[in-house]
Amino acid sequence: MALGENAKRVVASLLIAAFATISTYAVFQFFPFLATAERWTIDFRISNLSPPEPQHPDIVLAAITEESLAQFPYRSPVDRGFLAKTLRILEAKGAKALLIDVLFDQETEPEKDDALRETLAALKIPFAISYSDSPLYVTEEQLEYLNDFVKPEWRGLADIEPDIRDGIIRFIPPARDLKEGINVPNVAARVAERLGVTIPRDQRRIAWRGEPDMETPAFRSFPSHAAALLPDAWFKDKIVLVGADLSLTDRYRTPFSIGRDRGDNRMAGVIIQAHILAQMLEGRVSAEDRLFWPLIVTLAVLALIGASLGNTGVPIWLRLVGGVFAIVALWAVGWTLFIGNYPFADWVEAWIGGKSIIIPLTEPIVALGMAMWLNDAWSGRAERQQKKFVEGVFSKYVSGELLKEIVKDPSKLELTASRRPMSLLFTDVQGFTTLSEKITPQHLADLLNRYLDGACKELWKYGGTVNQFTGDAIYAMYNAPREQPDHPRMALLSAIDIDAFSERFRAEERAKGVDFGMTRIGVHTAEANVGNFGSTERFEFKALGDAVNTAARLEGLNKYFGTRILVTQQTKDFCPDIPCRKVGGVIVKGKTEPIHVYEPLNAERANDAQTKSYNAAYALMLAKSDEALAAFEKHCADFPEDGLAQYHVERLREGENGDIFAMAEK
Repeated sequence: MALGENAKRVVASLLIAAFATISTYAVFQFFPFLATAERWTIDFRISNLSPPEPQHPDIVLAAITEESLAQFPYRSPVDRGFLAKTLRILEAKGAKALLIDVLFDQETEPEKDDALRETLAALKIPFAISYSDSPLYVTEEQLEYLNDFVKPEWRGLADIEPDIRDGIIRFIPPARDLKEGINVPNVAARVAERLGVTIPRDQRRIAWRGEPDMETPAFRSFPSHAAALLPDAWFKDKIVLVGADLSLTDRYRTPFSIGRDRGDNRMAGVIIQAHILAQMLEGRVSAEDRLFWPLIVTLAVLALIGASLGNTGVPIWLRLVGGVFAIVALWAVGWTLFIGNYPFADWVEAWIGGKSIIIPLTEPIVALGMAMWLNDAWSGRAERQQKKFVEGVFSKYVSGELLKEIVKDPSKLELTASRRPMSLLFTDVQGFTTLSEKITPQHLADLLNRYLDGACKELWKYGGTVNQFTGDAIYAMYNAPREQPDHPRMALLSAIDIDAFSERFRAEERAKGVDFGMTRIGVHTAEANVGNFGSTERFEFKALGDAVNTAARLEGLNKYFGTRILVTQQTKDFCPDIPCRKVGGVIVKGKTEPIHVYEPLNAERANDAQTKSYNAAYALMLAKSDEALAAFEKHCADFPEDGLAQYHVERLREGENGDIFAMAEK
């Protein structure tokens, strides 16, 4: 073969490799759901291959355990007299600094609250206290109390936000300005700052500390209630983190949840703060924050291998064998570089501040395949090889039917899967199953079709997507497949109009002698996974996740409260002009945190006597006043049709107080 032809092949291979590298990088940036497998390999390496490190010599935990809580008459909030005593003990034992991972957002016993205030004011060692002004964690009243209790110079942000893609903790929240104009970093960073460490103010990935072995945690932990009995040397010159290490509270999925069989693999929030603190003190940088150049180099190498294999002219099976060998070598090198067991590790550590190098293990496979396909396309086998490539790379994400469409129109990939904010709406007709058994099939079909047609028109009017019909029930979503910036408002307006239509429909049918029940509606706004889900032969475009379950449960709660529409705080906050009355903080079965629920009101009810009476009684209940029961009883006497107020009366008579309550059923 002439030299000129060889040169053309070399240039073509280099161009194909460059194009495959850039294309693969761009695809994974614009379609983050494709990186799910890559994130798993990184998390698995962190969890199972991190080089062992001894327990941190300067950081220990004084954990509030179940045994600690058993000593107090109530679990929450943590007994503040106990906390005050514990902090004094730790200071007396020579602790270097304290991190108090407890949110002081409500009043407890006044004398104990005062004792803790005095103790904090008297501490002579550096310390920081967890703080949050997020409406996801504190109400306006709680925030007011928190601001009064925790001085600005004591504050550190406690918010630990999971990665929205899979719910795993990976990032240190960046410092941000509070309403008072104070710039506050993460609480662990605040402690490091008070110890003289210069801390980053932007968002960083957590550089997780390796464990001594699979059975030994990275940080020593002692029960807080035993602090007085433990040797002083265990706390002297140590930074002590005081926080909850409980089985059901403040626990999160981390990379250490991947690939381990330990029962509950979630990590307590205070332990996550310990990892962040260790990182700040040591100036460590996560290997993931150094991922860009290893990513580009690895993509380029595998793309060049793919282009070269496609340029050899050997049978396809030999090229496949070469590709498999390259993939095996990639994974072997990737694991070795992460462990840090390679010849030039010391030089790398001096250069970038750590021996551990993370290289991607799945994206380069795509670059390899893309380069092989592009080379075949350049050689004249474009159409046949294009189909094989698309099928090989994307078949795991879409069904066979959609895959055919992708080959024709790659832009359809945007419908495969994503995670986005959504508003979800569920409706159900009371007693419809019983009604369906009393009327003829023909009458049932006519009745149901007319009802669903009218309800759907109200949904479509506001851009809702009907996801599914289950008998008389409707499941709809907003902000998918097309974007709707005002989707919470659209969903709530749909609910109000569906309610108006349903009441008219119900009245008309009852006038005909048909006992058609009321329609119960639930609306919730949250992030959800949305895309095409199903089998290889059939799929549906729908939303999945905890947000869907919450909306469905919300619809079912109407029957307990005597309401027709319920919405969550997340939806209400986007619609401040639509009047609502507070139902309460509802802890549904299987959950530990309350869902704050509201009942929308029409303009006539917004300021009528019934609503004013209810709000006044609710304020007493919220304050846990002994007068709450009498106020609700008088309200029910004046407005006997108010089922929600009747529900609160029953609760209060049974000895409950406050506006947070648990449901015995889903």
